[in-house]
Amino acid sequence: MKNNYICNCSHYDFSNKEYKYWENRNVTSDEIIIVKYIKSLNLRSNLNILHVGVGNSYIYEQLNKSHIISGITISNQEIKKSKKYRDKKYEVLYCDKLSNNLNNLFQNKKFDIIIDNNLKSYSCCNKAFNYMFQNFVNLLNIGGSIITTRLGMNWVKKIKPKLSFNFKDLLHYKLKEFEGDKNNIFTVHEAEMLSKKFSLKINKNENIISFLK
Repeated sequence: MKNNYICNCSHYDFSNKEYKYWENRNVTSDEIIIVKYIKSLNLRSNLNILHVGVGNSYIYEQLNKSHIISGITISNQEIKKSKKYRDKKYEVLYCDKLSNNLNNLFQNKKFDIIIDNNLKSYSCCNKAFNYMFQNFVNLLNIGGSIITTRLGMNWVKKIKPKLSFNFKDLLHYKLKEFEGDKNNIFTVHEAEMLSKKFSLKINKNENIISFLK
């Protein structure tokens, strides 16, 4: 399903393509940090977790025995990989988090945790980012948390399709990250302002920023 947006920024439509992205790449350091953090909290079992940008499904592999994982991604190849686990409780859907599709995607479902390694890194504009964050808050149960990393707060990226080559896949297209807008560096001050705007409690440590509803 094609993404629709509330802003007039230009966006790539990846919905009908089989671009390679992160499905077979190594886990990122920020995902490792998030998993360690969640496991350290000694939470009750069977929480509903939404992972924004599922990548190689590391979050699912690490947390599925204790919790129920859902995900969104802009990569159909990442969706294909998620289906190989043959777990009916692991649902990964195509959606750009900045689009207004997210508003309707989980109409009958709420989450206890939303994981987004890079809350603002890929944003096209502040209007879309604030709309996205409002949707995250709407998707949270009371007492639920949005979790991100300080590493991801400092990354600014844009994603574009690029023709690539290797001996296994020969010529193929993949999603490539390029340097993004420096305005998307997500500061602690901005996180604090967001928490006030949406009436959330903010928790900070050296690696993690979380927003509690």
